Amino acid sequence: MFFNSHTIALLTAFSLTGLLTSGTAAFATSDTGSTDTVVIIDGDILGRYNPILGHGRNGDSHIYQGLYRVETGVFDRQPALLPKLAAGPAVATEQNRVWTVPLRQGVTFSDGTTFGPEDVVATFKALLDPRSASSEIAGWDNIEKVEAAGDSVRFTLKTPLAEFDRRLLNVIAPSEAFDFDKLGPAEDSPLNSKPVGTGPYVLSELRSDEAILVAREDYWGPQPEVRKIVIRHTADENARAQQLRAGEGDGTLLVAELAQTFKEPEFAVVSVRSADWRGITLPAGNPVTADDAVRLAVNLAVNRENMVKYVMKGHAVANSTFLAPFYGDAYDPSLEFPFDPGAAIKILEEAGWKPGPDGIRTKNGQRASFQVIYFPNRDRARRDLTLAAASDLKKIGVELIPVARDSKAVTADMYSHTPVMLGGGGIPYSLDGQIFRILHSSYAAPGAGAKWDNGSDYRNPQIDTLLETARRTADQGQQNELYRAVQREYRTRPAMLQLVYVNHVYVKRAQGFKGADGILEPHTHGVNFGPWYAIEDWRR
Repeated sequence: MFFNSHTIALLTAFSLTGLLTSGTAAFATSDTGSTDTVVIIDGDILGRYNPILGHGRNGDSHIYQGLYRVETGVFDRQPALLPKLAAGPAVATEQNRVWTVPLRQGVTFSDGTTFGPEDVVATFKALLDPRSASSEIAGWDNIEKVEAAGDSVRFTLKTPLAEFDRRLLNVIAPSEAFDFDKLGPAEDSPLNSKPVGTGPYVLSELRSDEAILVAREDYWGPQPEVRKIVIRHTADENARAQQLRAGEGDGTLLVAELAQTFKEPEFAVVSVRSADWRGITLPAGNPVTADDAVRLAVNLAVNRENMVKYVMKGHAVANSTFLAPFYGDAYDPSLEFPFDPGAAIKILEEAGWKPGPDGIRTKNGQRASFQVIYFPNRDRARRDLTLAAASDLKKIGVELIPVARDSKAVTADMYSHTPVMLGGGGIPYSLDGQIFRILHSSYAAPGAGAKWDNGSDYRNPQIDTLLETARRTADQGQQNELYRAVQREYRTRPAMLQLVYVNHVYVKRAQGFKGADGILEPHTHGVNFGPWYAIEDWRR
């Protein structure tokens, strides 16, 4: 592994309770009788193995690989970057505006073609081309151009970005997969069901209920001892739990409540720390949540520690400012919002929000009442956290009304005036990537970014300036101070009601193969993460 100026190990006081145990973790083979097969039960729909649609955006694919991957087993600081298709660290020039990445030689794709800079260029070109209708395009809007430079690839940015290298985890497809003369939507690409990558496994069979990955005989790296990965699709969590108990798989992803019903020694519950947050937007287009006094009061009125203990069953960490202990000296724990309903009531009273006959406060004829949309088709924790927040806020005279909606039915217009229980943390290995799109006012403008970016339409010129300066600053000490200043300003004028960073909870059979621990996980999760993140490195 290597550490550059952007990947220094940052000491923190983050508790490791509930993490994967250090060293190695044990894994099982399936009950099919094979000694080199692992069967995983997944809740996600199978297919869409396409980097342009987000597959492997955090280097988590077993079929493809990215320029870098993050180190495993690190949860209390930012993980270091490890070269994968890159041959070494990225080199920044022109004050962090130009980044050059040397590429590994002797790498081949599963179709036998040779990996080179043209493949990196083509993948990013497709990501940025509007004709692809890529789900990833918003994350790369700062790229001006990507070009081959001998055995390297050069990225030129529109504006300098000191942590740009920490974003280069997304996986790379072969240039032959893209016909730029007649490029169409990525949804229609053959890569979705017939992926071609440089990774250790190839997709050998795909059905709606099962995908089978087999180890490549011609893989350019060390041969994996797990020769076959069977992924079975079961959407319902209770059904997945029943299948695991019945011996129909070796592991799955479950909510904490279900996972805790599995006991040693047959099973192990693996609770992995993440940068995956849950929080409620407070839109400027809503007459209640637009009020700065309401935004501040609700942040003081919710009992986040109780949410961790009772709602998340201990599989989460309370957080209120998006900055977290794993960001090291950029984080100031003293700036977290305390649980102080008395202070919340005082703020509302002074701002003119007075209790009505039913206990709900009013101001100028406006009741302190608003709906919060949660997505029952996502994780159950969103519903339960929304209900817990509603219970806490009622005690200070604020009415939160939970409303279930399918996530696909929530439009950008709804985001602009109705609070939504969101999950986020898609680019957690860069602090800029974690918070810039949440807080910067450029994403409050109509049509800027994805519909959930800056979901509160938050505008704070002081935070804008701090974020812009921090993303250009390479000196780690100076950058840390700028982010602490962001946190201080956010503490006086919050944008959202952030509640927790959730743990991702997996259950596996506790015997068989041994493998490296997982990673500090992003918002996305599933069978490419947790105990199976580095499955190609498992040994008996």
